[in-house]
Amino acid sequence: MSAIRRSDHASDGEVRTGGERDDHRRIIPLGLGGSRAMSDAYSQLEADIAALEGLPVFVAYNANVDAIVRVGEELESFLERPSDPGSELPSSPLHSKRELAAAITHTMAAGRGDEIAMTDAFAATLEADLEPDSQQMGGQTGIMTNLLTALGTAPITYTYLVSDRQLSMFDHPDEIRYPTVDDGQVRYVPLPEAVNTDRTKINWVFEFRTGDEFFGVTAPEDTRFIAASRPPEFDLSAGELDEAIDQVGEAVDGALLAGYHNLTPAHVEDGYEETHRHAREVIRRLRSGSDVDVHVEYAVTHDDDLRASMYEWILPEATVVGADTHELTILHDDAGLEVVAEPPSEATPFEPDEILDHYRMLEAVREELGVDCIQLHAMEYHLAVMESYHSPKALRRGLEFSAVNAATKAALGHISESADLETGLEYEPSAMGREAIGLLADHLGETADGGVLTTPTVAACPNRVVDEPAGTVGIGDIVSSSSFVLELAVVNDQ
Repeated sequence: MSAIRRSDHASDGEVRTGGERDDHRRIIPLGLGGSRAMSDAYSQLEADIAALEGLPVFVAYNANVDAIVRVGEELESFLERPSDPGSELPSSPLHSKRELAAAITHTMAAGRGDEIAMTDAFAATLEADLEPDSQQMGGQTGIMTNLLTALGTAPITYTYLVSDRQLSMFDHPDEIRYPTVDDGQVRYVPLPEAVNTDRTKINWVFEFRTGDEFFGVTAPEDTRFIAASRPPEFDLSAGELDEAIDQVGEAVDGALLAGYHNLTPAHVEDGYEETHRHAREVIRRLRSGSDVDVHVEYAVTHDDDLRASMYEWILPEATVVGADTHELTILHDDAGLEVVAEPPSEATPFEPDEILDHYRMLEAVREELGVDCIQLHAMEYHLAVMESYHSPKALRRGLEFSAVNAATKAALGHISESADLETGLEYEPSAMGREAIGLLADHLGETADGGVLTTPTVAACPNRVVDEPAGTVGIGDIVSSSSFVLELAVVNDQ
């Protein structure tokens, strides 16, 4: 997740537009006022959105409903006090209210978001006894699909459970194609025609703000803890679609894949390796008929064996891997690479020179995995290292576009149409991010033009930061998916 912390709000005042918008797919920024820089930013945003029109992208595998609960006295009265709040993270999966309280307090004390799976029985208990404050689309595939329809692309989305409740969380369901297979041939139906179950995968998201207290623990940052359900249907086997997935590959320009961390020992009878080897073959088959770029969005799991299996069988198949700073540290550790003393973390005060450690870690992990590119979404900047990936221009444009999307998501809590992205432009690129990128440029013997670095092997841009975010869940998915699809569109245009 890209945590959004400090505000560098534009000093030019309120952004005004005098034109009309035709539909959710396109911004028409007429009658622009303000500075030339702001006018140029609007023109670039309009060009970026126009480039995305109708771009075909495959998105899979995990969608769910997020049940949002604000941490406070009411939740404290529902749960049971852990023996030593904030001290230890309980083992996965969570079995009880006491373990859930321990996980929340540990996450609060650490100052960074976290996620642990629940048993099926405990998930049923929460659904029966706890009333969420709100509900929204959850799961990387669900969040990314909603963004892609808002941006005007043409996603083909597959997820295991499509209930009426899940369907209601998609903003533009009629614009999503769902792949089905008849006699070995893939055909696509509108998502509303793909409802296949009454069951809904529900994740519980416990959000807290800086200064919130819970069982005596005070949160140093705005973030959240996720108690994730793991229905047995999420076993990375899509039946006949797995055998015909090359037909999907021939119909799209790229694929956004996630959810490989959804496995549990209880649901995978033959172990992680066999299941992930099957998933690896599906990725290879997806790419067999055409040159399809694959972005795998990484996600934290505290199951060491599951992480090791993902690292060995899934991540090396990606063209691009997306991660936040916490996930990068875990990847770096799992790779057995040289330890970075006190690796930078969103839980500690930001120092611009931490970008040098992030750069070294990214380059080491990319080389170890053998992938073309790894992209990091950090609090103050977005950074990518690459070898034989797309042109630096495409990568730079993708990262800058993702910063606008991240700020919009943070400010509004949701992006439902492309016109919403005007909000993201109201937030200036982070001054500290610009400083950090300048330090990296000096380290590499390069020049950062306006705080943006573009070389054949590195691209970086400052994030656009929001002081009081409406919500933080899913920002990392917004960053990764928006940057990836614009990179594809720019390359196609070239």
